[in-house]
Amino acid sequence: MPTDARTIAFRVLVRVDAQGAFASLALDAELKAAGRLDRREIALATELAYGTLRRQIALDHALAQVSSRPLDSLEPPVRAALRLGAYQLHHTRVAPHAAINESVDLAKRERHSHGAGYVNAVLRALTRTQASAEPRAETDPIGALALETSHPRWLVERWAAWIGFDEAAALCRANDAAAPTQLRVSLPKASRDEAAARLLADDKAQTEPTRRSPSGLVLVEGPPQSQLRSRAAGLVQAQDEGAQIVSLYADPPRGGRILDLCAAPGGKTCHLAELAGPEARVIAVDLSERKLDEVRAAAKRMSLPIDAHAADATLPLPFADEASFDLVLLDAPCSGLGTLRRHPELKTRRQPNDFASLVTLQAALLDRAQRYVRPGGHLVYAVCTLSAEECERQIDSFLERAPQFKRDPPNVADKAWADCVDARGHLVTLPHRHGTDGFFAARLRRSV
Repeated sequence: MPTDARTIAFRVLVRVDAQGAFASLALDAELKAAGRLDRREIALATELAYGTLRRQIALDHALAQVSSRPLDSLEPPVRAALRLGAYQLHHTRVAPHAAINESVDLAKRERHSHGAGYVNAVLRALTRTQASAEPRAETDPIGALALETSHPRWLVERWAAWIGFDEAAALCRANDAAAPTQLRVSLPKASRDEAAARLLADDKAQTEPTRRSPSGLVLVEGPPQSQLRSRAAGLVQAQDEGAQIVSLYADPPRGGRILDLCAAPGGKTCHLAELAGPEARVIAVDLSERKLDEVRAAAKRMSLPIDAHAADATLPLPFADEASFDLVLLDAPCSGLGTLRRHPELKTRRQPNDFASLVTLQAALLDRAQRYVRPGGHLVYAVCTLSAEECERQIDSFLERAPQFKRDPPNVADKAWADCVDARGHLVTLPHRHGTDGFFAARLRRSV
């Protein structure tokens, strides 16, 4: 019996809940296990899995009002069936009886028949019950926005304090939209127009050019990016436009020596190598040998001479001389709050007490990374998050510790992405302003 879209979505939700999996990896694995699927089934499975995760906080709020048991006390498969059913009831055109029956059948088919009756009772109660008093925008704007957009209240509070309530509201609403699949063309191999033509001919994939990155394409229609023949041939690499702009902002010198710390999965590493040209020396470092295999595979597909080493970047690197690199990119571990469109599970996985340890680690990595920059060279700090303590405050603190560094953004007067650079010279991309993931980067020049 072929695996249908709802079963795939259900299994993804269970893996995210019970195993702490990333939704993107869980979905890829389930789609691969399912074998050949119609594109409509793939699209439906993706919508159901990601839609449920995006709306999980609000769905749990509604389910808690009709469940006689705390949701946390239920087994992950029962929670997944309830959330998937509630999402279909509240956010799709699926008939109520069909949404309920399919959720009950999922619980039965996935060997959780003892929970099927409870799923049936709770979802039927959900169709009959009016929501209790919710936070009102007039009296509790933060609470109302958090529930409307299914974000944790603490995160909405942080963003409102950082960028203002209206901007935070726009950001939260943008996070609830599906992120487009974006590709970066290997310009040494083909122009963007040539790559688009080959994608159409070889993969039946329709694309549009990105607005700001000159090498970016948006995959409008076609197979999943992992199945593109053009990707296997090294013509394109999956990469959000915001991540592409980070490499453009870094502005690597042609033929220079480049060190990329915390490099996996290698999108920026490969882009930097392309921008710096075939005479450049590029070294990629990551703590995980397994993740470095992704970097090596990407470099091989794209015919890029990249050296990859597994190492702890907070410690001395035996294969890299200090003060010898023209550019050091530190793509630091972070809370990932700029990627909620792609990783909606982080809404419930991240907690307020996560930041202190991340900020400490980022500072340690910065202090080590700066040692490898030659006088006159550049250090670029980048994170895919949107939090003051991981972004500009981290850079302010570093510059106090390392006065030999100054902010030195590239000249962006003629760049399509000039609106992504703020008044202090930092790169800031925002989902609601730029249609990209949220990135922050600072480009610093060493004077001595």
